[in-house]
Amino acid sequence: MKRLVFVILLLIIPLVGIAQVEELKAKLAENPLDFESLQALLKIYDEDYDLESYGTILKEVVSSVDEIPETMYQVIKEGIEKLIDNYYSDYAEEISERLYELEPKRDSLLLYLKTLNSDWSLSEEIVREAVGRLGEDQVETYVFLHDESVELYPAELQLVVSRILVEDFGETDYLIPYIVGLLDDYDFSTARSLLNENSELLYSEPMFYYLNGILDLEGGYYDDAVDWFLQGKAFDDGSDIHEALSLIYYIYIPEHVSALFSAIVLADDEASLTSNIQEFMVNYEELPWIFSWISRVPEPKRLVEILSEEEAVISYNSVNFDMEKISIGFYDVAGVLQGNVANAIYGQFLDARTYVYISENMEGVFVEGERKARFDGFDVYSLSPDRSRFLIMDTWGETISMVNSDMSILWSIPAEYSMIPVAWSPDGSRIAISTGWDVYSIIDVESGEVIEALESYYDLVFLSDEEMYAIDYDGNIVRLEDESTLDTDAPALWAGFGDNDKIIYFEYPEEYMDFSYDSLHVFDLNSGEDKIVSDSALFMDAPVPSLKIEGSLLYFTETDLEGLHRIVVLDYTTNEVLFESSPSRDVLIFPDVRPE
Repeated sequence: MKRLVFVILLLIIPLVGIAQVEELKAKLAENPLDFESLQALLKIYDEDYDLESYGTILKEVVSSVDEIPETMYQVIKEGIEKLIDNYYSDYAEEISERLYELEPKRDSLLLYLKTLNSDWSLSEEIVREAVGRLGEDQVETYVFLHDESVELYPAELQLVVSRILVEDFGETDYLIPYIVGLLDDYDFSTARSLLNENSELLYSEPMFYYLNGILDLEGGYYDDAVDWFLQGKAFDDGSDIHEALSLIYYIYIPEHVSALFSAIVLADDEASLTSNIQEFMVNYEELPWIFSWISRVPEPKRLVEILSEEEAVISYNSVNFDMEKISIGFYDVAGVLQGNVANAIYGQFLDARTYVYISENMEGVFVEGERKARFDGFDVYSLSPDRSRFLIMDTWGETISMVNSDMSILWSIPAEYSMIPVAWSPDGSRIAISTGWDVYSIIDVESGEVIEALESYYDLVFLSDEEMYAIDYDGNIVRLEDESTLDTDAPALWAGFGDNDKIIYFEYPEEYMDFSYDSLHVFDLNSGEDKIVSDSALFMDAPVPSLKIEGSLLYFTETDLEGLHRIVVLDYTTNEVLFESSPSRDVLIFPDVRPE
């Protein structure tokens, strides 16, 4: 009998719970402002771990009312925070946005922005719009948001608010978190500029020194970074240095470098320095073996040293796919390696003493030698024919900027560029750039103005000094002025304009691949002659051409029957080979000859 009663109770209890839930839901349907019923229903859902129903009922309630009493406001606020804590940000976002509409005040604004922040969906535009709706003193509101968001993860809300306070209102007290935000955006050059411009204002702030040190770490200036941190420690009570070391997360340096750097700067005297470094060596037991081999060979030349000497006359990339290794090598006239830059994707000489290249590790365009500059967050550049300027494009394809000979930005324009190579007119006055889906814009290099936007679709557009040419989808080279098709011997994949009315083009391969091998042609516009200068040239599908035309010279890669690669410098007007590298099983690509 007792067992039967127990079983009956087990069956009845859930039914009672269901009935209670339905009763509370009915009361809320009749009166959405019944906060006691809402509170009781939320408690049941919470105890049952039913956060889907928890979020749904909150959403239904706030959608059904035009005002919210203070007692209910607190219940809804606690409910939103519970949803955030349990990763139900989609519910929390809708509920908090409606709550802010009904009760526009700083507390509800903060709650709304916190939900977006927790979901990694916050943007500066959203913050500005939300604060604008409040209608109160905006500086005070932003200060409130900054102070209340210090402990939030992720830190996006605090960084966005700091940026607005500095840029819109000149509130320099928020410079440090603003600069931290720039590190998060990989805008290292602006961060450095702000630190330099505000050095007198920030000189007593330990983070001023630490941030300079972080930037030097990112640039590979490790000793300078140590000096900055040691200066910062003189102003630090010990509360900032660990936060500063956590910022190394925003940059790329090898793990063992980061560990050694921390061991050095956290030491307070010689005894603790010795202890820290010994602990570091215990954690990296392979270091003595590495040092034993490194000590046997001379230290490699830095790029500045290579450029200061006369021996190197040509540079090109070597790519080893098996070892996942890429570097730029510098070679003398006999093809002997003089030095290299590791993890560099693509580079060219700006002049005999200056080199521009894309760094794979540090995600930017770097200029080294007699002229120095860095453009963080950019991963494509295109050099003008006379090497006086170059175009840079940012990682997300949202902006293109022209860099002048003094390394200043001549102009910037928004453009969703595609990965089709930029084409310059031979005189360097115009560029043709694909701004998405095979649509091209012709831009004046001096002003940045769009001279013409081509409405037709092409695989490639390239320029002479006076005219425009294109490759259509059938591989035909078309003169756009009269839409006439050139009588070439083969369809073209890529083309560029050379000297004396000659067009150099790469024949469209039978099978298109990332690395294609086929014939390289020179077509004479005057005579109609079409001659092959290489029947095994390499073309890489990349945002920059893998071969280069410079006056009467052509720099390219070709392969032999064994699959070995070599770099060739050819005078295409005379067919004279001026340089030929040693053959290599690595892919050799992106050659450039050092100007005199």
